[in-house]
Amino acid sequence: MTRVVAAVLLISWILLGMPEVTGLDVWVHDALPRPDWLRATAYVVSLVLGPTIGWSFAAVLFVLAWRRRDLRLWKALALHGLCCATVLVRWLFDRVRPVEYHLPSYPSGHTVAVASVAFTMIVLLHRGVLWAVLAVLVAGFARVVLEMHWVTDVIGAVLGVTGVGLVAALALGLVTSGRELVPHLVRPRRRP
Repeated sequence: MTRVVAAVLLISWILLGMPEVTGLDVWVHDALPRPDWLRATAYVVSLVLGPTIGWSFAAVLFVLAWRRRDLRLWKALALHGLCCATVLVRWLFDRVRPVEYHLPSYPSGHTVAVASVAFTMIVLLHRGVLWAVLAVLVAGFARVVLEMHWVTDVIGAVLGVTGVGLVAALALGLVTSGRELVPHLVRPRRRP
């Protein structure tokens, strides 16, 4: 079942990035109020929850794996790297941003970084799902408020990281099923 979910996420990720701009993108962009206080807050959030957190997390994982000689931490570092690598597809889609900027828009790099850290932490700790979701939502919302991304750029980043993350976590042997990631949120299977 986990492989099916991963496949659906990856296909959705690809399909969502194909149109240049969707009706949802235009509607959210036009309807979202952007007062100065919200822009200022979004700017600060983008400084904290972005690529810097992804690189910092990778550095901490590297040091911990090196010092502890822990294969599980090395695998977690590989998982994080693979999740972060989803941002590289932005040159395949080459979507323009809501504002003039030198990098393509889809998927959101800030959201990819935060989602990669969140997914890797959930795989390592088997908890913290709600905090992870909150961090990803806040980071993504900040990017939309700043008009650096369309809403589908943010959604696509989450789909890509989660899909690639599930496949990578299974391949690396970090999990055997998606049920392991969120055991407290999944109903137990019935025994016949």
